[in-house]
Amino acid sequence: MYNTNDTIVAVSSGWGPAVKKIIRISGDKTFDILKSLASRNFQKQRAIIHTPVNIDELEIDCRFYLFTSPNSYTGEDLAEMHIFACDEAVELVFAKLLALGCRNALAGEFTYRAYINGKMDLSKAEAVAQLIQSSNQYQLGAAQRLFGGSIEKKVGQIRQEMLELLSLIEAGLDFSADDIEIIAPKKAVETAGKIRSGLDELLSGSITFEQIAHAPSAVIAGDTNAGKSSLVNKLIGAKRSIVSDQNGTTRDVLEHWLKLDKCDCVLFDCAGLVAEPADTLQTIANAAALRAINDAVAIIFCADITKPDYSNDLEILKRISKKPAIYAATKCDCLTDSQISTKLKSLKKLFGTDFITTSAKTGLGLEKLKTLIEQNIITQTSNASEPAEKTALTERHKQAVVEAIKNIESACGELEKGSEEITAMFLRSALQNLASFEAEHIDEQILETIFSRFCIGK
Repeated sequence: MYNTNDTIVAVSSGWGPAVKKIIRISGDKTFDILKSLASRNFQKQRAIIHTPVNIDELEIDCRFYLFTSPNSYTGEDLAEMHIFACDEAVELVFAKLLALGCRNALAGEFTYRAYINGKMDLSKAEAVAQLIQSSNQYQLGAAQRLFGGSIEKKVGQIRQEMLELLSLIEAGLDFSADDIEIIAPKKAVETAGKIRSGLDELLSGSITFEQIAHAPSAVIAGDTNAGKSSLVNKLIGAKRSIVSDQNGTTRDVLEHWLKLDKCDCVLFDCAGLVAEPADTLQTIANAAALRAINDAVAIIFCADITKPDYSNDLEILKRISKKPAIYAATKCDCLTDSQISTKLKSLKKLFGTDFITTSAKTGLGLEKLKTLIEQNIITQTSNASEPAEKTALTERHKQAVVEAIKNIESACGELEKGSEEITAMFLRSALQNLASFEAEHIDEQILETIFSRFCIGK
């Protein structure tokens, strides 16, 4: 996948306007290459050196941060060049480094080297990628929890229990000829059951990183021609949804990106729901809208404040009332303040809840609506998954735990049959399943556990 025998280089700060740019170099020849670049002797030691780099009669201001193996991010000799210059100057330095023997780093290669050199486990390496990709507080929080190692601690405890049980069972097999019972069958079954419970709790008390990291969704729903598309266009600040006085202009679920203060969300503009679809097209549009509503974290139910009759709105609401919603009265620019006040009282009596006043034409209530959407997302996400307390798993982690549970179940069944050799086989498989969390050599761990608990000479 990667060649780890050469020295790699990359611009790690990204391009575009900035006070400084950062070039990162890692590999055995790092210090030799820097010596040739800056025409000065860089001692192989941890240091910060401020010295210019001269390229084509151009003096470029640089600060070098030097790290020596193994005490660096990658575990190799590593340097960061902080360059206080324009992009063109950075390109000159980068080209010079390539000419001096560096190779252009591939995506994720610095973190890959950190992983293979034992500077971080695979879960932390995955968390680094998620941290880079985070675009809201939920993604960032999930990545930080993954990087913090809480999952490794929990899995480590369960693996230790597995190792101890396996060491006892294998010790019993070693001493079976002497009729020595190392662990009672009943106790072994109880221990295996405890391990199974621990894995179940880990799975039930977790949420996959993919679930947390993906942006939550909000959906605009309501009767046909309720002003939903106009409201969406105003919220996102662009004319993305078609607006018309004709009923049923929107026939599909349209997807938009809505930026909020604390998080971003995907905003869906649904076709107007119809209590009794008149044709196949309306039936399909209704089904698509209901799917989007069912999957959404936040629902904004729109009602045209100028309407005289809300019987269809009430029927529609019955179909989506399983989830809390934000109620928005649209087209408020069409009425006077007095008329709005009267209509809001009428709407509250009909629907049993308060409506906020909005207008896509004047912008009335849009900031309040955004705040309510954000609060609703935070509340619903917290209630549904409690990301602040649940363990963040990647899909790879989840599958490893599921497979480990299957093997522990099989081990329990073999223990009850008295088949200790097959039990040991399933326990080893379960340990292998969880090894992906820690990347440790299992056989050596088993031997170490046996030697620490028993005197082999006895």
